[in-house]
Parts: sequence; C-alpha cells; structure tokens
Amino acid sequence: MPRKPGSKKEGKISRRNMRADIVGQWVGASRPLDLNKNISKPADHIEAILETIGVQGGLDEDRVKEAWSSLAGELIAKQTEPVSLRKGCLTLKVLQPAMRYHLEQLKPGLLRKLQSELGADNVLSLRLTIG
Repeated sequence: MPRKPGSKKEGKISRRNMRADIVGQWVGASRPLDLNKNISKPADHIEAILETIGVQGGLDEDRVKEAWSSLAGELIAKQTEPVSLRKGCLTLKVLQPAMRYHLEQLKPGLLRKLQSELGADNVLSLRLTIG
C-alpha cells in the first residue's frame, strides 16, 4: 500500500525528501533517472555523419605536412608550411617573396609529386601565399 507523501514512521520529513517522494510517486519511480545513460561521444558518430553527407576519408594534417616536407626537401620545407587543404586546393604559406617566385616555377612538378603521394583526387591545385 503506497504511503502518503508527508507520512514517515520516524517523525518529521524535510521539504526536499517530501518533494522527492511526491515526484517519485507521480512519475512512478523513487530514484532519479540516470541522465548520462544515453549520452555518447561525438567521435562515435562523426564517421557516419560524414559518410551520409558524402564526405569520406580525407587527409590527416600530419600526413599532409609529412608528405610536403619529404617532397619539397629540407631547404624549401623550412621556408614553407602547408596551411589548409580545401576542395582539393593545398595552400602553402611561404616566408619570402623570392621563395614564392621560385616555387611558382616549380609548381607543376610539385603538384604531380603531391598527387602521387596524397592521391590525385585529394590535391587538385596548389596555392602559394606569403605569410
């Protein structure tokens, strides 16, 4: 037999306990729900979301930087840094205008090497900015 919200065998009941008893009887549960029960990390769902919208695979930032430094050579790698890869355009930040001019001359060869290393579908063009 359910007891009345205010009744207790041992005397007075606090307001908080009374409220918990009333809510428990109304909801049908005496203990609070576990709020963390159905929570998952975003990383568990990111791959599925990317696949749904048609963006799969992709390149890791470290892989792009590693490929660039191995293909460009030590001298050029010290003067440049891959900044972004968006819609197939790899943007390189170049420290000096003279190096940018030099790289503009080497651009077709560097692009072919990058495409062979990272995939022709991933790198479509090369963009050089001074920074």
